[in-house]
Amino acid sequence: MKKTLLATAILAGLVSATAQSATVYDQDGTTLKIGGRAEVRAEFKDTGDGSVEDKSRARINFGGKTQITDNLTGFGFMEYQIEPGETVDNRYLFAGFGTSIGDFSYGRQDTANVQVSDMTDIASVHSGYQQVFDASSDKENTTFLYSGTFADSVTVQANFTGSDEDDQDSVAISALYSSDFGLDLGIAHTDAQTDETQTTIAAAYSVGDFYGAASYATGDAFNEADEISDMTSIEIALQYKFTKQFRMIGIIAQQEIDDVDTADFYAVEGQYRFNKLIRTYVTYQFNQIDDAEDSLVAGIRYNF
Repeated sequence: MKKTLLATAILAGLVSATAQSATVYDQDGTTLKIGGRAEVRAEFKDTGDGSVEDKSRARINFGGKTQITDNLTGFGFMEYQIEPGETVDNRYLFAGFGTSIGDFSYGRQDTANVQVSDMTDIASVHSGYQQVFDASSDKENTTFLYSGTFADSVTVQANFTGSDEDDQDSVAISALYSSDFGLDLGIAHTDAQTDETQTTIAAAYSVGDFYGAASYATGDAFNEADEISDMTSIEIALQYKFTKQFRMIGIIAQQEIDDVDTADFYAVEGQYRFNKLIRTYVTYQFNQIDDAEDSLVAGIRYNF
């Protein structure tokens, strides 16, 4: 399967989050990795008073896998985020088993929609608008997830997310096809007992230093009056690597619930990666909604 920007398995969070992680134990079929990031970010709003908001954060994660038999493995992953002056936030916490027919896990993890929505969620700050409500989002509690890859090109995911509140459960299913010539196609459907629904389709193409993707979502979501209404959402992502270190990213997003714009902007990001561990970026969001402020974010991120 070709290398893309997409996560194509149950361990999507584990693989992406620990890409620069250190293996601290590897013996007798058991591995343990530790990783994370320190990311300082400052956001400047177009308020005319020179205001700045600290958006800094740090993350640390632990991931492990153990070989039980030839066709059975066990795995676990957890990640925490710390913000200045805030308490620790648990982002991921799940464990499960890998089998010859796919991987099964339970805990706080991504729903099936995410492998499709991630196709356009590539910016450091201003992207990810196809996770419209909780049942179609990442980092959801009490989520049972299945993921299986077939013919080295199609990854199928399905999840059930339970709740301790009445009529709050949800289910989702998705499929992602990755070709060997740069084309990716994805589709997902989410159905919640809250009457929220979302169908997401996406396509991406990568060739050389260029990556482009578009995603479209439609369904039903709560409006500002807490009533179920029609929802549509479009996100377009473009990336070009000018050099090994420098790349530009462009995002266009439009979202409507009950004919009211909940997102309408385009953003441009310049990112410089000194090496695989440290990068800097500057991104500017041009808001098209009346009374919505433009946003400039500058950041430095160190992965470990």
